[in-house]
Amino acid sequence: MSRGLSIVVICLMLSCAGPSSTPESTEIDNLDLGLTLSGLPPGLVIASNQGSSLELRPADQQKKGILWFEVGPEREGVNLVAAVQAHQQQMEGMPEGDYKGGQELQGDFGSAFYSRGQYLDQGERMEETAVFMIHPSGNRLLVIHYRYPAGDDSAARVEQVIDVINYVE
Repeated sequence: MSRGLSIVVICLMLSCAGPSSTPESTEIDNLDLGLTLSGLPPGLVIASNQGSSLELRPADQQKKGILWFEVGPEREGVNLVAAVQAHQQQMEGMPEGDYKGGQELQGDFGSAFYSRGQYLDQGERMEETAVFMIHPSGNRLLVIHYRYPAGDDSAARVEQVIDVINYVE
């Protein structure tokens, strides 16, 4: 093969190889919430990241659901137990509300709690799992909500929202 033809073949191979293999940053920043996600948890994609709205949804479009972040005002002594109790009251106050319970979580993030309940929304049984933790900046409540149709995959959905904690910075 001639030298000129070899260069053309190499150039064609490189152009077909696709984008550079240099890894891009997978961090998701939301300045309004004061949060950074170190990446996307498996099975979730960004639905919205504008202003104080950071929402994720299942990557599988056959699965319905929305996961969103809520940050409370700065205050001394954030009470996670009181936040869980308020969630319980909220779930029990919904149409056909049924509180399913909660549990304390321990990890590198410190202490957190998850809380779960079901209710009827326009004829559809919905489930909401909420994780309550201290915002990484301290002195603020961070709540990660995940609302989805109640079903056989509840345990997997709870695990998924709890896994999100590991991505919060």
